[in-house]
Formats: sequence, C-alpha cells, structure tokens
Amino acid sequence: MIISKELTDKGFSFENVDETDLCKFLEVKKACYKQYVNQYYGGWVDDVQIGMNTNVFDKTRNQDCFQKILFKGEVVGFFGYNESADRIEGITIQMMDKARNHGVGSHYLEQIILLSNRWNKPAFLKVFKSNPAQNLYKRYGFVVYDETPSHYLMRYDPIIK
Repeated sequence: MIISKELTDKGFSFENVDETDLCKFLEVKKACYKQYVNQYYGGWVDDVQIGMNTNVFDKTRNQDCFQKILFKGEVVGFFGYNESADRIEGITIQMMDKARNHGVGSHYLEQIILLSNRWNKPAFLKVFKSNPAQNLYKRYGFVVYDETPSHYLMRYDPIIK
C-alpha cells in the first residue's frame, strides 16, 4: 500500500511483513486487544493468545496485503486485507497508542475504499462492540450488517459509477 507524503513527513512508513515480525505482531496484538479479550472472553491468557495469534500471523502473511506500520523506524502496528473474487475481506488494523490519531487509520481506510470502488467489490471487517474504532469505520461508510456476542460485522458497499 502506498503511504501519503503527510504520513512520511510525520515519520511513518509501511513495510511488508516477514517471518521476523512475529514477536512484534504478538506484542501489538496484546496491546490492542487484551482489554477486549478480558471483557468478552473471560481474560487474556498469554499461552493461549500466543498460539492463536501465531496462527493468525501465519494466515495473514498469505493475504494480498500485510504490512507493518513504522514510526521513526519502530514497528507500531500492522494492517492487512485480502481480495477474493467478489469481496475485500480480512481487513485488519492494529496500532499502538503512539501511532493513533495521526491519520494512519484514516489513510488505510481511504485506500480500502478506493480499492472497493475501483474493483466494485464490497469490503468487510469486524470490530469488537466496545472498540471506539467502529466510529471511524462508520465515518468511512461502513455499516453494521450483523453481530456476534462480541463483534459487529461491518461492510462497505462500493459506489456504483
């Protein structure tokens, strides 16, 4: 994914993820999701989460896009998506606190919207019900189409030209 000049001027960069990024991925996942796992699943258990998120890391590495977010050379987050025949799915973004509120999430969502509109494919993501990021997704046109006990399932429908 292309990064904007505005973000590079702030010290951000994007790089493709490789196998050496697993430990940082696990650290970012814990920082971003521990509170939600505690809330919805009865508590974060490191051994369980390490095993599960190692599988997530391996699966996400096979997606069309899986990149790390760097701030002044330090890994502060990850994002990814996958394109299938009729949709953009597997949309994820996780960022440490120091990376938030600098426009990275907005930039990523703008790129997803551009792809959705260009390819005429809906885009899908899920978000914990208590995660305030859902408000950002709604601002970019994502709507809740279903829910689980812990998540809202959201979609963006492309603008037909």
